[in-house]
Amino acid sequence: MRLLKKHLDTFLKGENGLRVFFPLCGKAVEMKWFADRGHSVVGVEISELGIREFFTEQDLSYSEEPVMEIPGAKVFKSSSGNISLYCCSIFDLPSRANIGKFDRIWDRGALVAINPGDRKRYADIMLSLTRTGFQYLLSVFSYDPTKHAGPPFYVPDAEIKKLFGSMCNIHCLEKVDAFEERHKSWGIDCIIEKLYLFTEK
Repeated sequence: MRLLKKHLDTFLKGENGLRVFFPLCGKAVEMKWFADRGHSVVGVEISELGIREFFTEQDLSYSEEPVMEIPGAKVFKSSSGNISLYCCSIFDLPSRANIGKFDRIWDRGALVAINPGDRKRYADIMLSLTRTGFQYLLSVFSYDPTKHAGPPFYVPDAEIKKLFGSMCNIHCLEKVDAFEERHKSWGIDCIIEKLYLFTEK
């Protein structure tokens, strides 16, 4: 949240009533934060428990209903109507259920969690969800991949350019030291969080 708040003006550009997509959203508190500011939030998460915990922890009432196009999938909607969280695979959602296009994407903990062999498919899905004039914020981690295999997986700069560079202008907004005591168990002694902003070419 610290990096997001710092670059929020760059991300939102003073616009109101935006549709914001959270891939692999978990129970990210930012979803309520955006919704409280008048934006419409859509997320996708494979864990039903994570979705239920989000609504409980944020003290939000909600309803749930099946997503008819995807067997076993559900959508959880806040009573206010501005948060919709789909419980299914990110790879099933846009191709089988019409969730529309988005003005903003906040990708923290998503690309870095995707199996490296699925990154191209993931990036193509993300780009297919963007509207004209989109802004896409991506957070990734940089560390020695020979010491920690992931997840979160190491995504090199060159791969980010390969995945998104054909459709996006790519700006690295900030690099910060993200090392914590828990990272010692990964066998690393340095980890950098990088925040990228993608804009339409």
